[in-house]
Amino acid sequence: MGGAGEDAATPGRRRFGAIGWGAAAAAVAWAALLHHGLGPVPEHAPLRWYEPTGFLLGIDGLAGVRDRLPLAFLAGLLPAVALAAVALACSRSAAARSLSLISVVAAALFVFYGIAAPYPWKFFGWRGSGALWGTAICVGGSIAAPLLVEPWLRLRRGVQIAVYLPIALAVVALIRNATGTDESLKYSISPWPAVPVFGIEVGALFVAASYLGIAVATVAVAASHRWKRVAGIGLGLVLPLLGVSLGAALDLLPFRLGPGTLAALAGLCTAGVVIVTLYDGRGETAALRHRARVLGVAAALVATPLVLGEVLARIDYHVTREWRARAIIEALDAYADRETLYPDSLAELVQAGDIDSIPAPSIGFRWLSETAFRYQSFGSSFILEFEAPRWVECAYTPPYEDENGDDGADDALAEAWSCPSEPPELW
Repeated sequence: MGGAGEDAATPGRRRFGAIGWGAAAAAVAWAALLHHGLGPVPEHAPLRWYEPTGFLLGIDGLAGVRDRLPLAFLAGLLPAVALAAVALACSRSAAARSLSLISVVAAALFVFYGIAAPYPWKFFGWRGSGALWGTAICVGGSIAAPLLVEPWLRLRRGVQIAVYLPIALAVVALIRNATGTDESLKYSISPWPAVPVFGIEVGALFVAASYLGIAVATVAVAASHRWKRVAGIGLGLVLPLLGVSLGAALDLLPFRLGPGTLAALAGLCTAGVVIVTLYDGRGETAALRHRARVLGVAAALVATPLVLGEVLARIDYHVTREWRARAIIEALDAYADRETLYPDSLAELVQAGDIDSIPAPSIGFRWLSETAFRYQSFGSSFILEFEAPRWVECAYTPPYEDENGDDGADDALAEAWSCPSEPPELW
């Protein structure tokens, strides 16, 4: 009887699995449709296959939808959410479920940047499309982390490392290497920091913090003692707020926390605890502890490369500004003290013996990007510039004498940095 039941159930599971994969594929196709239909048309012709055509914006019957942002969000997100729900319900594949969640995030981004704020997308072209897709993958993949962790935990340790390590290194590289400067682009501005900033440092961070709080609260729900449950749930709701606040206080995050952000994070954790603990209506202790373990591991796997990347990026910034730039500045001062004027190029410092070699800015992994200090001489003054992760561009000018010679005025103005000693907040 058992064998016959298993044989009968297998085709049913396969059919449901096929439906789930079909829904996930349809969700990806829907997001791609929104990308092509809402994205700005590039100025060059002919169009490449991966570039948007904006055809949905030209359909007269959709004018009432695109002119009302809430209605546009409803029309763009409802199909994506419905398809994701089918994929989550029918498929047991973590990959299919993850793709469906990524597609929901992508659909939301394409609607917003295609209708409400089209200029950045139009300005950056295909790079804007890449930044939006990359952000969706980071945020959607973080949301799907518990789905991916469950089968990952069943792998052997060596296989676990082999699967996770490339993803973690990619996250660290994105945070350390993505700069907002590209001299080949208009105004030298690059969109790629949008992926680590909004996709990782904001989106993935808040997801990981929420999962950590939900995991702690879920363990507490499974406790037998009433006061342990109350204290554990309270800790689970407070812990994410403390963690994110600490990161902001240490300047590891590109933003300043406000009460609205903390309230939203607390609300997200509360809703997550309710959903996780009441998922199957039984709330069995073993099941709750298993879910808590999966959520906790998911939070750790998402947060570890994020924190490591932020710490390394901060070290890069400090080394570049305080050590390597300072070495060049001291060599320039020595040259000017001897020659009365600053050199025309940094290479002259090496030729004159004022410095052994010109160091390069410390920005991430050197094999992923080649950066150099930019120098411009004005004879009696100069500008020394370097780029840093996010959209940070740093410039230094030396002190200079007050040529007016006003009585009571300082004889010289102090040196000036356009960037602070610590990476600045972006908002």
